[in-house]
Amino acid sequence: MTTSPTNIATHAGRSQRSTWLWLALPLGWLWWHLIRHLQVEWTLNPQYGYGWAVPFLCAYLISRKLGSANASEATGPAAATGENKMAWAGLVGLAMLYAPTRLIEEANPEWRLISWALAGETVGLTGLVIYLWLGGRWLRRLAFPVAYFLVAVPWPTWLEVTVIQSLTRADAALTVELLNGLGIPAIPHGNVIEVATGEVGIDEACSGIRSFQATLMIALFLGELYQLGRGRRLGLVLAGFTLSFGFNLARMTVLVWVAAREGTGAIAQWHDPTGVTILLACFFTLWGLGNWLARRQPVAVAPARPESGNGWPEVNGRCNPWLIGLTGWLIVAESAVEGWYRWHEQRLPTAAQWTVTWPTNEPSFQLTALPERTRQMLRYDDGQRVGWTADGRNWQAIFLHWQPGRTAVHLVQNHTPEVCMTAAGQQVATLAPRTWLTAAGLELPFTLYALDHTEPPVYIFYCLWDDRTSAQGRDTLYLNYGTRLGPVVQGLRNPGQRSLEIALRGDLDAGQAQAIVEQQLQRLIRREPTSPVPRSAP
Repeated sequence: MTTSPTNIATHAGRSQRSTWLWLALPLGWLWWHLIRHLQVEWTLNPQYGYGWAVPFLCAYLISRKLGSANASEATGPAAATGENKMAWAGLVGLAMLYAPTRLIEEANPEWRLISWALAGETVGLTGLVIYLWLGGRWLRRLAFPVAYFLVAVPWPTWLEVTVIQSLTRADAALTVELLNGLGIPAIPHGNVIEVATGEVGIDEACSGIRSFQATLMIALFLGELYQLGRGRRLGLVLAGFTLSFGFNLARMTVLVWVAAREGTGAIAQWHDPTGVTILLACFFTLWGLGNWLARRQPVAVAPARPESGNGWPEVNGRCNPWLIGLTGWLIVAESAVEGWYRWHEQRLPTAAQWTVTWPTNEPSFQLTALPERTRQMLRYDDGQRVGWTADGRNWQAIFLHWQPGRTAVHLVQNHTPEVCMTAAGQQVATLAPRTWLTAAGLELPFTLYALDHTEPPVYIFYCLWDDRTSAQGRDTLYLNYGTRLGPVVQGLRNPGQRSLEIALRGDLDAGQAQAIVEQQLQRLIRREPTSPVPRSAP
C-alpha cells in the first residue's frame, strides 16, 4: 500500500502547525511574563517610559525579517535534535534556572538583578529555540530583533547612579561656563547652580539620563532598520549620545538663564516644554543621520528570490517532545512557586484592616499631592498627604496603601523616616523604637522620632501595618542579599501593606505628644471589616 503525495503533504502541514503551536506556548508565556514584570517600572518611572514601545519595535523588526526572507532561506534545513550538544545543554540549563529566578522574583519584584535574570533567560531560551528548531541561519537573522528587547530592561542601580552623577556634574560645570560666557554670573555647588535670583537644582530628569537612554533605543533601532554595517551602527549610537548630551546642555542653559532673568519660579513653565523639544530634536536629527548613512552605504546584491515560497521557515517537527517537555517544565515551575508561597501564607493569620478618615471639617485642612518621585520609589497604590492646624499645633500626615501584588514585602521597611529624612539632610533621633498606641480597638505599632534642632519640637510617629499577620512592628530593614533572600525562604510576598506617618509640631515634650497623638488616632482610624487576604498576583 502506497501513500499518495497529497496525504504526505497534508501530514507535513499538520506537523508544521503542531510544532508552531508548541513553539508559541512556552515562548509566549515567557515573553508575556517578562513584559508583565517590567510594566511597573515602565509605568511608574518616566525614565523607562519608552519601554512600552520596545515590544512593538521588536515585533516590527521580526516581521521585516520574515517578510524579506527568500525561499532558499525559508526552506533551509532545520537543526536536528542532538546536532549541537552545547545548545541543548544551554536550553536545559536556562529552563532549570527559570524556576529559582521566579521563586526569588515573587518576593522581590522590584529587584533589577532579577529583571535582568528573567530577561536573559527569556532572550536566551528564545534564541536557542530558534537555533534548534529553525536552524542557524534563522538565529543569525532574528538574533538582533530578539536581543533588542534588552534596551527596555532597567539598568542596574550602580550603573544608573554612576551615569546620572557623571552627567549631572558635567551638565552643571558646562552650563556654568556657558552662562558666565554670556555674562550671567553662576556658581556650581554639586548638583545645584547658584545664580543671582536663587538656586537651580539639577535632578535626575534634568541630568539627561532619559534622553540618553531613549537615544540608545532609537539609534539601535535605526541601525537595524537601515541595515547599517557595524561601524556605521556604532557611529550612530555615539552620535546619539553626543546629540542627547548637547541638546540637554542647551536645555539646562536655557532653564538657568530663565531663572537668572525671571526668578527660579519661572522654571516650571519652561521645564517640560524644553524637555519635549530636545527629545524631538534629538530624534529627528538622529533619524536624518541614519537615513544619510544608509544612502552612503554600499548596496549589497541580494540573491534572486524565486516565485515560490512565502518567506516563513520550516520547523523541525521531530522536536515536538522536547517542546512539550519545555512547556510542561514551565507549568511545573509556576505551580511550584505559587504552591510554595500559598503554603506559607495559609499558615499565617489575617490581620485586621483599617483606613484613615481625615479631619476635613477643620478650616485649615489641606490635601496636597505627593511628589511623583515618591511613588516611583515606594510603588504604593494609594497615597494621601494632608495638613491642618488645631489648638495651635501643626499636624501633617501621610497615609500609604499597597494592594496585594507586585510590590516587595520589604520595600516599605527600607523607606522609614529615619532613612528618608536622613537622606534629605534632616537629623532624626529615634526616641522610642516601639510604642503601641490604641485606636479603633487595635494595637498599632508606632516608632517615635524627633527632628533635631527645631523650635518648637517636631515629633514624628510612624506605623507600618502588614495585612497578612497580627505580628506587627518590624524594624527598619536595610536591603542586602540576606534581607532579599530571607522572605523567599520564609515564603513571604506582599499581600498588602499600609503605613501612617504623623508629624506633630508644638511646644510639647515626647510624653505629651504621644498622648495627644493617641487621642487624635481615635478620630482618624476606622476599622474595616475583616476579610480573607486576597491572593498575591502570580
